[in-house]
Amino acid sequence: MKKIVKNLPSGWVEKSLKENTLFLRRGKSPEYCDNNQGLVVVNQECIRWDSINMSNVKFHVVPNKIEEDFFLRCGDILINSTGTGTIGRVNEWLYPNVSAIADSHVTVFRVNKETIDAKYARYFLTSELGQRYLESLCYTGSTNQIELSKRYLLKLRLPCAPLPEQKAISGILSKVDKAIEVVEKSIKAAEHFKKSLTQNLLTGKLKPDGTWRNEDEFYLDEKFGNIPKGWEVARVKDFGIVYTGKTPPTVESHVFSESLSENRYPFVTPADFFREKYIDVSERYVTEKGLSYSYRLPVNSICIVCIGSTIGKIGIAKVEICTNQQINSLIPNRNNSGEFFYYMMSYRVLHFKEIAAVNATPQINKSNFNKYQILRPLDKSEQKKIANWLSVWDDEIFIKNNKVQSLKTLKKSLMQNLLTGKVRVDVEKVNKLLEEV
Repeated sequence: MKKIVKNLPSGWVEKSLKENTLFLRRGKSPEYCDNNQGLVVVNQECIRWDSINMSNVKFHVVPNKIEEDFFLRCGDILINSTGTGTIGRVNEWLYPNVSAIADSHVTVFRVNKETIDAKYARYFLTSELGQRYLESLCYTGSTNQIELSKRYLLKLRLPCAPLPEQKAISGILSKVDKAIEVVEKSIKAAEHFKKSLTQNLLTGKLKPDGTWRNEDEFYLDEKFGNIPKGWEVARVKDFGIVYTGKTPPTVESHVFSESLSENRYPFVTPADFFREKYIDVSERYVTEKGLSYSYRLPVNSICIVCIGSTIGKIGIAKVEICTNQQINSLIPNRNNSGEFFYYMMSYRVLHFKEIAAVNATPQINKSNFNKYQILRPLDKSEQKKIANWLSVWDDEIFIKNNKVQSLKTLKKSLMQNLLTGKVRVDVEKVNKLLEEV
């Protein structure tokens, strides 16, 4: 069988899975039941790249007899074995106190721990190199009926360091995984707190100084219910001037030469809106000549998609931009905070989408957008204080997301180098460091 790594480092050998496995079989076809009678069934939906998602498990009727080897053991490697898009996902079973089996669309690989480290094998199979190797040598069948072949999988030959080095490598990668897990949990906690904070600040229940409003500090509105005194129901046009984009002639960024002095402005479409607060600038530009077809929006304009399947996507322009006709943009006036408007429209986005969905093609035209109603404090300074609170948490979440991406990039680099022996580890030094962490 084709070699994965052509030139192995000194002390490394190729080991086939057949020579180093105690059990390698597809799981069982279970007889499902609606509730947990004591036996969990792990299916392909459970096996994610970063974890085993236990919320997707199903349950098996217990009285059916199942051979002992088919019960999952701590350290078993689970590989999705059918279907385009899911085949090849790999993770490790780490639930010693859960009685479980895999279903027939999952292959269970149980290593001989005397010759190969389970985590090392799992990390290799999840690496880009391992995935390419699986795809090129172990898959059979046609599109949407693709299968992982047990026969070819058993022949798969992994490049293996000596066992102590394998464990040191998997120890390093496990620590990176743990760091990713810790940061991702802190992101979820921050997002949960921000959601609660958003709801309380933008309904006026919580004042910007962190104190709660009393009942007598509200008045009743037929549409919006309780509204804080000093707030009002305002239309979008009360916040500033609204422009609907147009599609001007555009050019790609590579057309411009370094010596070209002609002014250019990024041309934004709904595809440039992501989860972040600021719009991701595209590689398409409008030149000065094209501005006669469009509007040039200033920095900090608030842009929201008002037509099509992505209606409600919203972002702030961090540079001067032009937009297409699916986007309405607000240039805030001096009496209002654009950032507050951004957060209030983000908070109301579900209602905004519901209104648009009355047509065959979801749409809110400029006239209706101008008349759309939201709450606002009359005092601009209060608007800014509320926006600042939420912006702090957005920045915190943004920083944490960047940290996760950096850790994932680090892990990818480590996997490419450590699992092929391009970079060797000092086993004694690594083990000492891991003990101290």
